[in-house]
Parts: sequence; C-alpha cells; structure tokens
Amino acid sequence: MYMEEFGPADAPTVLLLHGAGVKDTFCHQLPQLSGRYHVLLPHLPGAGRAAATVYDPDQTLAALLALVDALPAGKLAVVGHSLGAQLAVRLAAARPQRFACTVFCSAWVNPRPAVVRAYCRMAGACAAMMHWRWLVRLQGAYWHFSKEQAQAMAEDAARLTAEGYRAFFAHTLSLDSVTNYEQLTLPMLAVCGSGEVGDMKASLKLLGNNPHCRTRVVPGSHDYPMRRPELLNPILADYLASNL
Repeated sequence: MYMEEFGPADAPTVLLLHGAGVKDTFCHQLPQLSGRYHVLLPHLPGAGRAAATVYDPDQTLAALLALVDALPAGKLAVVGHSLGAQLAVRLAAARPQRFACTVFCSAWVNPRPAVVRAYCRMAGACAAMMHWRWLVRLQGAYWHFSKEQAQAMAEDAARLTAEGYRAFFAHTLSLDSVTNYEQLTLPMLAVCGSGEVGDMKASLKLLGNNPHCRTRVVPGSHDYPMRRPELLNPILADYLASNL
C-alpha cells in the first residue's frame, strides 16, 4: 500500500483515511495536522497510486492492519471520511489497544439493500462521467482544491471503472457486522453534516450508541471536510490535542 508521510516523525501519529476516490479529502486539514503530528496518508483503492485498484474492504483492512502493526510503539489516532471512516471503524475494532482515539467523519454504517442496489445500478453511468476530466476538475475547484490537486483527481477518476465505482457501495459496512463495536472503550468521535441524507444521520446515531463515542453535527453536506474546513479543523484540533 503506497503511503504519503508528513510532519515530524517523532510526534504522535495520525492516520488519515480519505473518502472514496478522493485522495485529497483532507487537504484542508493536512497543513494544521502536519504541523503538530506525524501524518500518514495511505492511497486507498480507487484513488492516487491505487486509482485502478477495485476496492475490497477485507484486503484493504488487512493492508492497513499490516501498516499499523509495523509502526513503532507510541500514540496513534485514525481519522477517516466516508469510505475511509468505515475502514476506521473496522480498524478500531480490530486493534482497540493500538489507538488513542478515532474520528469517524460521515461513516455510512447502515446500508439498506434497496439503497445499495440503486447506487450500484448507477455505477456504469457515474463511472463514465468520472472520465470527463473537465467535470472532475470543476468538482475539485468547488472543493477549493489547488489546480494540481484537481488535475490529479481528474487523472485518478479517468482510471476508475464501473466495477470500481460499484465496489464503493456494494461493500458498504454494516455496523452489525462489527461484533465488538459496542464493547469498545477507546475515545471515539463521530461527525455528520446537517445536510446529509437520512441514512448518514441514522449511522451517526448507531455509532453514538456506544457511550464512548461522542457525536457532532456540523453545518454542511457530505463534503464538509473540503467545503467547510473552518468548521471541522477546530473540532479535530481540540479532540486530538485532548487524546494524543
């Protein structure tokens, strides 16, 4: 698994898990985090160096666990968004003793079969649109990406197949399958945008059923890490400073 590395190597480590197909999900959080922490940014399937790789959650989890297990002893946090947040939930459940804290930004963990089927049916058309580089660059501009970041996302998207796009939704995590989630005692924070779909808000409630998982709702839609960093950044700064 290819990984980018930022910040001082002797500082507490923050593992950033980006959203589906968007390697630079946390580009507006990275400058703040890398000034204080040792930040690791793996390229997950469907983005970056792994843009042509079809997402398999079990294989991706295994690669992330190998990465975590290879890190030296010390404080470690994981912050994930969307698909990355689903993986963060599984990581926390698999290695609870390894993480000082976790942040789940918009983790969809209650996949209703009808909704999943609807997304999967649209995979071919959506993947085809992702090959329109001008459209993807426009999306990057909307998210306040630099020209270089928007162009890189367009190049990544051009390598995404219908099978790869479908995999993002077909493998949506069900929290029921994480059998030890409600027994986890490490500090957890789950965040959701006020304008997100009902399933995402229901997921926030499910995550919050664990008394050790605090929940926050911030103004904005699913893309608040990119569109509203002024809201997420202080939340992350305060939470990580309190737990790392």
